[in-house]
This record gives sequence, structure tokens and C-alpha cells, in this order.
Amino acid sequence: MPRARPAPTRAGQALRGHRRASAVPNPSVPLWSHDARPYIRRSRLHRRPRPHRRSAPSLATSVAVRGERIVAVGHDEVHDLIGPTTEVVDLGGRLLVPGFQDAHAHPVGAGVEMGQCDLTGATTPDDCAATIRAYADARPDAPWITGGGWSMETFPGGTPDRRLLDSLVPDRPAYLVNRDHHGAWANSRALETAGITRDTADPADGRIERDADGRPTGMLQEGPCAWSPTTSPPSPPRSSSPGCCAPRAVLHSFGITAWQDALLGDHASTADPAPAYRRAAERGLLTARVRGALWWDRDRGLDQLPELLSRREEFTLGTLNCHTVKIMQDGIAENHTAAMLAPTSPGAAAPRATRGSPSSPRRS
Repeated sequence: MPRARPAPTRAGQALRGHRRASAVPNPSVPLWSHDARPYIRRSRLHRRPRPHRRSAPSLATSVAVRGERIVAVGHDEVHDLIGPTTEVVDLGGRLLVPGFQDAHAHPVGAGVEMGQCDLTGATTPDDCAATIRAYADARPDAPWITGGGWSMETFPGGTPDRRLLDSLVPDRPAYLVNRDHHGAWANSRALETAGITRDTADPADGRIERDADGRPTGMLQEGPCAWSPTTSPPSPPRSSSPGCCAPRAVLHSFGITAWQDALLGDHASTADPAPAYRRAAERGLLTARVRGALWWDRDRGLDQLPELLSRREEFTLGTLNCHTVKIMQDGIAENHTAAMLAPTSPGAAAPRATRGSPSSPRRS
């Protein structure tokens, strides 16, 4: 009768996650996790020389891991560490590298957008138009057309026009954020729903792009992207499977095993991803180390500190750590909303010289 396998250890889970991340087909040996000393052999591992030596980097072929630590790197001599409960992973000569860590990402929101009108693969206005039309035609009953991922360089001056979007989606609001999420492209129906007209003043924390006659072009920079609760496009629940699992698989496929989610909280038209992370951690689905940056509400002051401390406690568990706070002071240089000491030169994204837009209101 075969012996039952012990429950997977964290180290074993990390190894299995690495195999998925490296997208290695047809593994030469089955993977399972034991309670001690995972060991990797027949790999190619670059070793850097010590600073005081001038030798070139060498290649190692074996790595031994105990718990969460690498305890040996070398060749056949490392085989002596193999014991009766050691998990041996044969890479068949493939390259083994440390996992990458992304310092600024929004994976859960990206996962939600992957299930909406996804423009990340579009490189021309025609590409965007074809994708939007196909998405809208396939969803005739959807009250809003939402999504994003388009790049500023796709459109002249980085600012698409509502008239193109009107021709593609004339019957309902359409709202598509760009890939950096500091701007959004809206059609006329969306502008009407939000109450944005030629008489609407630019807010302190952003800009409404306008044509020569002062009419909104449909391009919203920073603050105007924050729709009011009664006019905002519907945001899918971020605890859903696509919002949490799809981006994890994408990141792992590129060898990314840890990241900082740079905004945990409700912001603009996006929902708080923290509950999705917590649910994944509780279910053992969070196969990465995640540092969550809790959102500092820039319209409030120190009164929010107790809430942040409570959220830190609630959303720190397992490999999820929420001991960081994000304070957003201004916009970005590309669309001329970054706060500058001196006016920037006029450009297509900002036809007049500007010092940018501090995002946080000044308090006396």
C-alpha cells in the first residue's frame, strides 16, 4: 500500500509555483512536496564571483533548499544532502533563476480589465477601433462598455477623441482607461452621464481636454476620471476569480514571484482589491509574496489613521503584507499633471504651459 504523502510545505508550494512560472512543458519527474530539504539538480545556475576575485561567473548544476533558505549551491557534492524525504526536482539542464519582484503593479485591477474590453494588444487607432467594435457588438445588452489598456503613443498627442468612440459605441456610455490609469477616454454618452460639458471647470487635481471651441474631447486626465457614485461605470467585484487568478498566472509566467500592489483601497472608478487578496490568501491561492500599499484618502487628514491601522491588521496574513501606505501627491509628467517647480513647455497633451496638478488639497 503506498505511503500517504505529507501535506505540502511552503517551500514545496514555492517550488511548484516556480515550475508553473517557468512554463516548462513535460516535466521529467512528477512534483510533490515533502517535509524537508527540497533539492534541484541538473540545472544551469549562474554564480557571481566574490568582489575580491576577478574570475568570471561560473555555472552551478545543483541547488539545495531547506525551509525558505538556499543551503548549498554547487555540483555533484551537493547530492550528499539528499535524504529519504527530500523532494528532487530535475530541470533537465534548463536555467534556474531567482524570481523577479515587481515594485509597482496593480494585478487585480488588471485581471478585471482582462475580462472587459482589453486594448493592451492594440498599437494603432484602427486596432483599437476593431477591438472596441467587436467587444460592443458581442454585448448588445451591456449598459456600459468599459475596459482599458490603450497606450498614449497610439494616438496623436496621446489624446484620443470622443468622436471616434461615438462612431463605435453611439448608443450607451463607453469609458476606457489608458494603461497607466492616469487618464481615460470617454464617449459623448459617458460625458453626458457624468455631467461634463464645456462649462465644467477643470478640477484642482486634473484636466478635461478640450477642442478649440472649449468642448470636451473625451480625454480626461487624473481627477476627472473619478466619477461620482451616481455616474460611475459599474466595477466588477474584485473578489471574482478572473480578477484574482488571471493576473497571478500572467505574472508567474514571466517569472515574477513577488510584487507590491501600489494601491489597496477605493479610488476613482476602481474597487478595493484588498478583499480579493485576503480571500486568495485564506484559500491558499496566493502563490506570491505581496506587499499591499494602503490608499491614503487625499481628501482627509490624520483622522484616517485608525482605519489604516485596522486595515493593516485585517489584510496582513500569510504572504500578504499590508504595512505600507500610498500617498499620491500629484499626477504624471507624460500628461503634464505632475507638479513642477516651473511651468513645463506646452505640448500636445497640454496645449498651454502648466505646473501640473497637486492631487492633495492644501490644508490650513
